[in-house]
Amino acid sequence: MSGILTIALNDIRALVRDRGSLVSLFAVPVIMTIFLGLATSGSSQAGTIDIVRPTTADPLTMQFIQLLQTEGGQQFIVCDLAAVTPQPKSCALPTSISDPRALAETRVKANTTLAAVVFPASFDADLHAGKAVTLGYIEQGGLNAPQLVQQKVDAVLTQLNGALLAAIVVTNQAAPADDQRQAFYDSVLASAQALWASNPVQVLDQTTTGGTIAPGSGFGQSAPGIGAMFVMINALGLAVVFITERQTWTLQRLMVMPLARWQVLAGKLLGRYLLGLVTFAVMIGVGTLFGTRWGSGPGLIVTVLAYTLAVTAMALLFSTLVRSAGQARGIALLVSMTLAPLGGAWWPLAIVPGWMQVLGHISPIAWSQEAFGKLVFYNGQLLDVLPYVGVLLLFAVVFFAFGVSRFRYE
Repeated sequence: MSGILTIALNDIRALVRDRGSLVSLFAVPVIMTIFLGLATSGSSQAGTIDIVRPTTADPLTMQFIQLLQTEGGQQFIVCDLAAVTPQPKSCALPTSISDPRALAETRVKANTTLAAVVFPASFDADLHAGKAVTLGYIEQGGLNAPQLVQQKVDAVLTQLNGALLAAIVVTNQAAPADDQRQAFYDSVLASAQALWASNPVQVLDQTTTGGTIAPGSGFGQSAPGIGAMFVMINALGLAVVFITERQTWTLQRLMVMPLARWQVLAGKLLGRYLLGLVTFAVMIGVGTLFGTRWGSGPGLIVTVLAYTLAVTAMALLFSTLVRSAGQARGIALLVSMTLAPLGGAWWPLAIVPGWMQVLGHISPIAWSQEAFGKLVFYNGQLLDVLPYVGVLLLFAVVFFAFGVSRFRYE
């Protein structure tokens, strides 16, 4: 084991002595992470949600607004455009509002507010009647779309609908007398709402016709995404090392050491693996510095370990497919710069067409980004990321199997 570690550390020392390598390992990914993170974080004013509702303060509508503010916590402030009482200063509303919906659309377009929720006039009545209710939702498209807001809106709707459905079903089954029906319904509804309040539901995923929506903006997207891309770029550089060392007979001289051939290969792979972990650690540090919360520590660790292992194994397989250092550099860059955006390193896969989301999962980066999305945006735990970690480990096994079977030391 000491021989394997010696080879790994020697390769790391040789790499970090080169200032150019240090730039590509750390400086470039840090700069790209900060640039992309700032570009997709939105305006500093974007911390409010506008509510467009009828002027009558219907109970369920007002309860929705209260629950939405509770769900939002410190992430956003709810601005009720129909409220008579003064609004928080951060809402920055005009003193008089003649057309709340038009104002909300203007504010969203100007990025003054994150999004706007529009209530139909029959919202309360339709919910009590068990009818389908459609809320209007206004947001900006593209990378800055505040999908976290839509997740919170869905969570509140789930809570309201669950309590109402329980009240309707229990009332219909109990079949109280007509003069007692409303009181019975109100009692059951109050009990159901109390249970929901004590056991809130966390919505992990929501779907549209475009596929699964996962919030992906700011440093929560850029830090793991750019980190995954550069770990892959630097790992695939192992092919250049193997070719160069064969040409200079460095690899052949290692064969005379009192080590088995597999130990020499393991040392080379371990060096790249450790460099990948260090690169990811730097990206996590940058994300943390800019306020990214990484969720479960064990979940984060196993995701980083599994992804780095997968791309290291990929680098071994790649090194058996190229014949010259120039070819290795060019193809490695092409592969990395293709699999990175395809896998969601630059933008969330949720914003691309469904067929592209499916195609993107040929890249290990896609599976790592889904795991990071669970951790960062949904406060996921270790169990939540294990399916993605399992796929990454499968990538590693397949790549290692083919790479080891094809690898030539001479």
